[in-house]
Amino acid sequence: MKRLAAALAVLLVLGSTVAACWLVNVWHESKEQEAKIAEIRKMAVRGTVTDLKGGLESVAKPSAAPKSGEESSGGFVLHDLALLKEKNPDCVGWISIPGTGIDFPVMQSTDVPDFYLEHDFEGNYTDYGLPFLDERCSLDTSDNLIIYGHHMNDGSMFSVLLNYVDEDYCAAHTEILLETEQGAEIYQVAAVVREKGSYADGEWSLFDQINMGADSFNTLVENLRGRRLYDTGREFVFGDRLLTLVTCEYSQNNGRLAVIAVND
Repeated sequence: MKRLAAALAVLLVLGSTVAACWLVNVWHESKEQEAKIAEIRKMAVRGTVTDLKGGLESVAKPSAAPKSGEESSGGFVLHDLALLKEKNPDCVGWISIPGTGIDFPVMQSTDVPDFYLEHDFEGNYTDYGLPFLDERCSLDTSDNLIIYGHHMNDGSMFSVLLNYVDEDYCAAHTEILLETEQGAEIYQVAAVVREKGSYADGEWSLFDQINMGADSFNTLVENLRGRRLYDTGREFVFGDRLLTLVTCEYSQNNGRLAVIAVND
């Protein structure tokens, strides 16, 4: 009996040690990624906008978004995307929501679609990854831009999207800014839905709605009206460009939370 008790004590100590080491490693990676993101933000901020206060209200909205092939004046873009692209050609934009923790570069790897699910800006492995644009999406032509980001236990990356299940939170954070080398666009949150991460063949999926004609757009609108958590008061109109931000949520197996916004 004494030997059994001693063996159990040893196992308990070993288990506690392993758990403590794991927690230390998690804490260390969290701080390391926080520092890396802070450095990227510092590097990317354009010098001409360092005195801006108050978020998007301080930025003059252009009369119309630049068309494909046209040059933007650049006054609306807050981050030096050319510099970021020079550092990493996979950087295609910057996503931010004023008043939240979402303020990140957006990556896209068409060769390895899920690469930034587990890699940082320098290409190093990390559980945190970076927000990335669906490999099927084109910034120039797609009707729905889908950007994925992790729901991390420390509240970083796209974890804040879970707050959008609260209608009051959504009303206080309706504007999403997407910057690209072509300029920048403000999107307004129009729907928040819980979705499945995988679908059976032939089953309708929000995540397949990227390039849409009138019929598929109307089907999307019908599905969103039936699935949305609440009415935001903003309707979808054919010809609107959509921006869909996606992260994991755990009310269902393999669940996703999607925040869908429209460019007006």
